Amino acid sequence: MTSHGHDTKPFAWAGIELTIPAAWETGHLGDGYALLEHRYRPVLEMKTATIRGRFNFQRHFKALTRSGRTRSAPPLRLTPLPPGWPAFSARMDVQPFAWQGDHVGGRGLLLYCRDCRKATLIQFYDHGDHRLAAIPDVLASFKDHTSGSGPTVAVYDIQATLPDRFALTRFQFDAGRFELVFTRSREGVTLWRWSPADVILDRCGNTLSHVARNNGLLPPAVIDQNGRPVEGGLEWQWPARGYRHRLRGFFAHRAPPPGHALRIWHRSDSNRILAVRGEAIDTFDTFEGICTSYGAI
Repeated sequence: MTSHGHDTKPFAWAGIELTIPAAWETGHLGDGYALLEHRYRPVLEMKTATIRGRFNFQRHFKALTRSGRTRSAPPLRLTPLPPGWPAFSARMDVQPFAWQGDHVGGRGLLLYCRDCRKATLIQFYDHGDHRLAAIPDVLASFKDHTSGSGPTVAVYDIQATLPDRFALTRFQFDAGRFELVFTRSREGVTLWRWSPADVILDRCGNTLSHVARNNGLLPPAVIDQNGRPVEGGLEWQWPARGYRHRLRGFFAHRAPPPGHALRIWHRSDSNRILAVRGEAIDTFDTFEGICTSYGAI
């Protein structure tokens, strides 16, 4: 995982990776969409989508910039690349733009990668203060391909790295509770985060097993088991359905049967409870790697 200084932190969402100032916070997330804030004011907005068919720069530029903008939004001006902004790969088409309203302005880029066919619009809000000074460094960190060194997801106060081809299929961010679901063929991984941990543990008799049971994380087959102690928490493992049938296949073909696992642990330093559930995971080394990568930013 890429290391970050105290002044910066990773942001990763919808296949886009950035390094952003540590003071910037996640404001809102959607499918292919993110809004970052600084002191409750918008500072960066991102929209990304995979383009099917022929890419038309002008048409897709209008579509991406029109989304979410009101009829009274100020007009956009296409501009040259501002001085100090980084150059991008020759495989990347780039169109800078700017706009100015009565009280706030903005500038940004529409980027289209010919290799992955992903179009990404990034715009920075100009409130007339120092925030725009971070633009060159943020843009220089832009990645729209999996880097292998950065997290798959890094939003709010959590980050995790999943193996290749795991796709985010469902997510929910509620006050005190996050849930993210990833799938890859028959495999599934779910991440949870609860806070404040001390309040939740107090309601659950100060046991993580009760937290797991109360939130429906365990199947009937192991719901009465106490779980195996691991560092800071508990872990359960159980076979997938049809285990015996696949076990016969294991001896015939030397392919281990997929299994299920749940790990839940308490991060006392950040007052968080984290949990990972793997379903039909081919190897528990994969599950272990995901758990190890999952933590607080």
